[in-house]
Amino acid sequence: MLVVADHNPTRHIRFAYVNWALMIACVLVFILRVPWDDYAFTPAHLHLVGGVKAPGGAVEILSTMVSYIFLHATPVHLLGNMLAMWVFGDNIEDSMGHWRYALFFILCGMAGAGAEALFSSSPAVPVIGASGSIAGLMGAYLLLHPRARVLVLVAFRVPVLVPAGVFVGLSVGLDLVAALSPAMPSDVVIAFWAHIGGFAAGAVLILLLRSRDVPLLQPATAYPEGGFLGLGRFTVDLGNDTRPMGSRVLFWVKAVVFFILISIGVEWMLT
Repeated sequence: MLVVADHNPTRHIRFAYVNWALMIACVLVFILRVPWDDYAFTPAHLHLVGGVKAPGGAVEILSTMVSYIFLHATPVHLLGNMLAMWVFGDNIEDSMGHWRYALFFILCGMAGAGAEALFSSSPAVPVIGASGSIAGLMGAYLLLHPRARVLVLVAFRVPVLVPAGVFVGLSVGLDLVAALSPAMPSDVVIAFWAHIGGFAAGAVLILLLRSRDVPLLQPATAYPEGGFLGLGRFTVDLGNDTRPMGSRVLFWVKAVVFFILISIGVEWMLT
């Protein structure tokens, strides 16, 4: 599933220029074809069991725990990550300010690298991509805006509107299932533990770095209506529920339907 939009305007900043700068940096690194050899993160260098010594020592380990964030393997890899940054990043930058957001983004990426080093079954395989940092954005977004609606493409085909909490919860749940699954195909080279580590770091760091006037778990009424009106005819809307707590049953029925759609989409992608 691919997240493509939300309708959640910023409230404290005019422009999320750090988020855009990070996105531009990722795109430029990809266009310039920066070689992976010197900048990818190799989990084995930090692996506690059977670790392989990094040629550059601690400096190389720490530097690649940052530089790997900006490397991407394919245009699809890059596009998916940049879309997620565009959707979630501006609101997280809005919640804490520009420079704390830059620190947040890097720390989430480093946490993802650390988790991959600790738990990966293939520590000798280099890791690249901003997915750990983006999972951190999703962890923070979950605690700030669980009821903001996001637009996702299920199986990259079906547009679905769903509460962010459902999308993020399912994304992390699928990552955890995949990370723990012994039946994962050998040709799947996704760093699931980096996603999980980044998500956990984001959920913790948002509690420490957000501005004091930014509340957690904001209600559905905090978001303007009408952001996706033009898509109503073509979109499955599972998130249009701003009624009181008594409508939770309907909400979870919708969530179950969405989960079924996601499961079908995952099955379609793996076959």
